[in-house]
Amino acid sequence: MHLTVWNVPESCSEQDVREFFVRELGHYAKGVTVYDAGTPNAHADLELNADIPYIAEAVARELQGRRFAGVALRVSAQPFDGEAPQPQR
Repeated sequence: MHLTVWNVPESCSEQDVREFFVRELGHYAKGVTVYDAGTPNAHADLELNADIPYIAEAVARELQGRRFAGVALRVSAQPFDGEAPQPQR
């Protein structure tokens, strides 16, 4: 499961971003990839250590608007793969 975090502060290094998300996510942090660190387009891909689809959405809601170095984060959960479950008859 992955989350994309936008609005990562330009003033933060790649290491700062990784440490922040590992600290915030605790045991859910499987991997943090930072793109364009130090630029206005800085963003991160967070890989979550969870198999249940709603976990990503819950974590995204928790991080949404959280402040990092004075900047409010914008977070989106990627839609889960696969087909919608079929209704039981």
